[in-house]
Amino acid sequence: MLRLTTWRAFQQPLHNLPSILFIGKIGQKQTWANTRLYTTTQGDSENKKHDILFFGTDEFASNHLKALILERDQPGSSIGNIELVCPPDRLTGRKMNELTPSKTKALATLYDIPVHHTPVKEKTLDNWQVPGKFDLGVVVSFGYFIPPHVIETFKKGAVNVHPSLLPKYRGAAPIQHTILGGDEVTGVTVQELDDKAFDAGRILSQEKVDLSDEVAPAYPSLLNKLSDVGCKLLVSTLRKLDYHKKNAKIQDPTKITSAPKIKKDWADIKFDVMTAWQIEQLHRAIGSQYPIKTIFTFSRFKRSKKLKQRFVTMSLHNVFLPLDSPAYYYNPPLEPGTFVFDENSGSVHVCCADGNVIGFTHIQAESKKTILAKDFVNGYEIRNNVGQFGELSEEDVEAGMSGVRVTKKRAEYNKVIRKRLRMRKVDFERLVLNKR
Repeated sequence: MLRLTTWRAFQQPLHNLPSILFIGKIGQKQTWANTRLYTTTQGDSENKKHDILFFGTDEFASNHLKALILERDQPGSSIGNIELVCPPDRLTGRKMNELTPSKTKALATLYDIPVHHTPVKEKTLDNWQVPGKFDLGVVVSFGYFIPPHVIETFKKGAVNVHPSLLPKYRGAAPIQHTILGGDEVTGVTVQELDDKAFDAGRILSQEKVDLSDEVAPAYPSLLNKLSDVGCKLLVSTLRKLDYHKKNAKIQDPTKITSAPKIKKDWADIKFDVMTAWQIEQLHRAIGSQYPIKTIFTFSRFKRSKKLKQRFVTMSLHNVFLPLDSPAYYYNPPLEPGTFVFDENSGSVHVCCADGNVIGFTHIQAESKKTILAKDFVNGYEIRNNVGQFGELSEEDVEAGMSGVRVTKKRAEYNKVIRKRLRMRKVDFERLVLNKR
């Protein structure tokens, strides 16, 4: 009998992902809203206020913009005017007919911060000019490379907040790769902006974050934790910017690792290749961006006895590692991809390559709403609470198995309807004839 009692590392690559290390359950969520406001130390040698042009887009950037706005209003602050650069509003919604601003623009509008958009339908800032004179550029989770002609316009240069301990995890997805790498220590770096490469500037300040007390961090909770640390680190760095510039450190080229952008196809899982904790850890790293997916084969025998199949892409939500499962009590053991509905927890447990299972409480068919695992079992003809994920060939499908629907003959339908109406056969047939 297979039990999930210990966790261990694995060394094999997975769908071009870096090696993954499982380290436990999701940590507690922390938010900037719960953070105490900063105070400014009087007597700092850097009393000149810096006019800042802030570059940022998402929630991580929005938190840092808010930190600068709050710091600006503190007595003795080194921050003067703040303006924002972000992408134009984008079309969202099912019909793509709703204009939605970025997180940073929504915040800037609330605080009456002037907003400047990046060029429409252009992927670079090569032809873009700075809208005015500023002392400092601050770049946080922006998505564009800042070219030399932009950096040169700032008297104090430009700085960037990066959620890793550079030079480790240079790239667009450092937090996700921290989880995939199973790191016990991460952190935040404030660096000078380099005009030749992403995340290659001199390090102005860093702060480590210990993850050993979090059994298994997930992306949302780790994002909030690093955002909180980054906000404080950015403000403290700007208070003594000249000092940090004089003591800046060049990144060690021998310790560079990359954190490339997460690709959508990383979410495609194969139960016959991946272990249970690999899948769960992948879910924690990228599930909030790209829910992990698998295929379910739904078959239907038509009245003509012809078989019609649909291969439905299913996204799995609220994925976890059950400590026990009804799947462990089958003899012989169930094959990878086979799933069992656990009535006690209301979740579906799927067998993986290592013989252990993952569980999920919600599932979503492509272009459909998210439903409970119980509703999936009831709605997709899952018999005896046991079914199979994966693409099944026509030779593997037969009437009576899970995921197979047999269209009844008209006479059988009439019999069912007549019994529900509690009518005699002769009265029902007379009713049908009259309607014709």
